[in-house]
Amino acid sequence: MPRTRPGAIAPWVDDDWLIAPVLEHRGVARGVLAIRRGEDEFLPEEREVLTLLAQMASTSLGATELSRSIEASETRLRILVDTAPAGIIEVDLNGGIRWWNRAASRIFEWPIYESDTAQAERFPEGAADGLAALWADVLGGALTSTRDLVEVEIKGRRRDLTASAALLPSPDDEVSSILMLVDDVTDHRQLKAEVHHAQQMEIRGRVASSVAHDFNNLLTLISGYAEILAKDLDADSKSLAMVKDIQSTASRASMLTAQLQTIGRSASLEPEVLDPVAVLQSNAEVLERILGDEIDLQWSLEDAGGAIRVDPGQFEQMILNLAINARDAMPDGGELRISVGPIEADRLRREPRGDADRDSGDFLVITVTDTGIGMDEETRAHCFDPFFTTKGPFKGTGLGLAAARRLVEGSGGVIRCQSKLGVGTNFEIIFPTTDEVVPETTSVAVAERPRGSATVLVAEDDDGLRQLMVRVLSRNGYQVLVAESGERALEVAGDYEGTIDLLVSDVVMLDVDGAELAAALQRTHPSLRVLMTSGTADASIVNHLTPGTAAFLAKPYRPSALIDQVHELLSRR
Repeated sequence: MPRTRPGAIAPWVDDDWLIAPVLEHRGVARGVLAIRRGEDEFLPEEREVLTLLAQMASTSLGATELSRSIEASETRLRILVDTAPAGIIEVDLNGGIRWWNRAASRIFEWPIYESDTAQAERFPEGAADGLAALWADVLGGALTSTRDLVEVEIKGRRRDLTASAALLPSPDDEVSSILMLVDDVTDHRQLKAEVHHAQQMEIRGRVASSVAHDFNNLLTLISGYAEILAKDLDADSKSLAMVKDIQSTASRASMLTAQLQTIGRSASLEPEVLDPVAVLQSNAEVLERILGDEIDLQWSLEDAGGAIRVDPGQFEQMILNLAINARDAMPDGGELRISVGPIEADRLRREPRGDADRDSGDFLVITVTDTGIGMDEETRAHCFDPFFTTKGPFKGTGLGLAAARRLVEGSGGVIRCQSKLGVGTNFEIIFPTTDEVVPETTSVAVAERPRGSATVLVAEDDDGLRQLMVRVLSRNGYQVLVAESGERALEVAGDYEGTIDLLVSDVVMLDVDGAELAAALQRTHPSLRVLMTSGTADASIVNHLTPGTAAFLAKPYRPSALIDQVHELLSRR
């Protein structure tokens, strides 16, 4: 068989073969073209013909390869265009649609492009003005142009689009069409708005947490001195009634700080197993007083509802807030109905999926319905937003419903609101039930430590609160060491030659915080008991301390609560 001769560019004879290289380019052959003859020699004309045939074969093979390369490039380009995330559309100079890719089909809800149906599609009416201006820009000489098409209605949905355009010249350099890129930026803008909202809420939360911390210190002072005054007054004194009003007002104010802490995300939930029916029944008298005589409070409580796991204090606060909102919505009187009962599983399965796991377990629903003025749809849509209120300046904080939603969702449930102007408002609070047994409430007698037999180190950076704590502890017979900061408390403990039995410390202090102070002192005083106080932290702050030696007291607190907690800690073995 004839073989290629490397580097050969002219025909040659090999035995009875006349061979010509089929060149890809000079000096490199794709192969050979050969003819065979018997005994006669090859003529010069035959060499020329064979050379010509080899050149024609080379040209034909090159054209074939070029065609395949172009076809592969077109295939890649077609796949790239069809899988591009942005819509790509070609329109003629009058805006008539010529073709589009799959992304454009998805954005405008057109069918997949086919040449015989292309002219049947049209842009939405809401995009007409923006697109006309876009095309005018590029036809007027701009290389490219971009326009935002806001709230374009596409098959019943409002979408935000961004469109760019450029002229598309034909092979003879005459402009015959416009190429457009269209992107649906609705979700992107919504996400951007949500991130901005989250940042604003983070700032508000920090401010709220800071306000709650300072306010709780003030409330502790108010309620503390009120309790001391109450003990020094006669039972029939008119001043005693005013002092009790001060205590009641401070207690109501503490609810506001609890709501601020909830918005600030600083107050964690401490769920317990409870019977919601029993909790509501125990608060019935309080709710009736709040509502007044003009509002008829109706109860529908089913004992078979089951137990739930929820923070008991915040649960009671949620019911109280809903009742206050209902009262304010019925200035001329009306009816408030509160009911508890199981909710049908079939109904939950029919509902759109929410934050609760509705695929398993049982649920109960607490319903709070009033016959008040109601809300329009826009107000109802924002009623759970923090700081949103319709009560006007100095009448509402906009924190109650936001705190209620956080409590319910943090407990695995869902809270919903339905309202109609002039008819009333209905809240549904759905909680998953639990098989755990509701613990019985028992009173534990706390052994009192003999007066004056313990030394207490107080670390508190608020001057007024520190003075109150020293006065209360001293009046109950304790020897008190005082420090206005965590760093100063370490110095006092280091200089004191006796035994320090108990540390009472605020959690939030500027230099050394209470948790660091307690841990440091327990390393040098292993038997030290620790009582942490805070208006923003929670009981988990003592978890890192020696087990069984620490307790937590939330601000605002009464002097009696402080003394009871000190006695309990010092009585531990």
